[in-house]
Amino acid sequence: MKIVVTGGLGKLGQYVVQSLLDSTHSCETHQVTVFDRIQGSVPKGVRLLIGDVLDLGQVYGALAGANAVIHLAGVPQPWTTPDDVVFRTNTLAAFNVHEAASRLGIRRVVSASSEAAVGWTYRRQNFLPDYLPIDENHPLRAQDPYGLSKIVGEEIARSYSACGMETVAIRPPWVATPEELEQLRKDGGRKVVDFQLFNYVDVRDAADAFRLAVERPIVGHVALFVANDESSVGEPLNELLPRLYPEISDLAKPLTGERAAASNALAKKILGWSPKHSWRR
Repeated sequence: MKIVVTGGLGKLGQYVVQSLLDSTHSCETHQVTVFDRIQGSVPKGVRLLIGDVLDLGQVYGALAGANAVIHLAGVPQPWTTPDDVVFRTNTLAAFNVHEAASRLGIRRVVSASSEAAVGWTYRRQNFLPDYLPIDENHPLRAQDPYGLSKIVGEEIARSYSACGMETVAIRPPWVATPEELEQLRKDGGRKVVDFQLFNYVDVRDAADAFRLAVERPIVGHVALFVANDESSVGEPLNELLPRLYPEISDLAKPLTGERAAASNALAKKILGWSPKHSWRR
């Protein structure tokens, strides 16, 4: 399969490319093209195109001849860029990729959404979840331009699925590198500063989820939480969360032991995916 990875030189993108090339895990051999705005090194056999995902013409050129697209390019964090640039960049990039794919007859587009779409990651004020652990049916209540851009990106993907495309929005939480997991292990868990959901996923596991989202049969549009089964902190969330935010006490009761605050059951069912790496073990 010929696959274009936008943002393939980024933190997650490099691992996605490696997963696509790993013949021990893939059900078929993939020909990979990386489309990114920066120069960098890519594995042998991977084609690198330098261009701007905000330019629809350049996106057309990069995607021509592809069978599928993994769209990762965009502003990854809201504090690195002005708010309007974060929103404009992420939403326009999502539109350009889906529009070009649709016009070129590319059926499968897998894009990087975020747990931030649910609303707690970069919130301006606390609010209660409807239930815990959260899943794909939970309402999206982003309070920041980054999370809002991911909600719009998902809606863009959903709209193109109505035209016959197969679209997948992957919602990872904090994506941790092997080095970050090792530091987490040394620290005994993530340092607690304020109220969060404390979900995480190893970057290698996240990369495998994106690969599977290209390879597995999917109809229409689906959004998937891709998070570890366990939380990123060293104590049970049913004890920690109420200390940080007392109003959440009743909702947090199911989060005993190492249990995470987000359910990955749908990703396991649809993708046949499961996390393999843990900061605890």
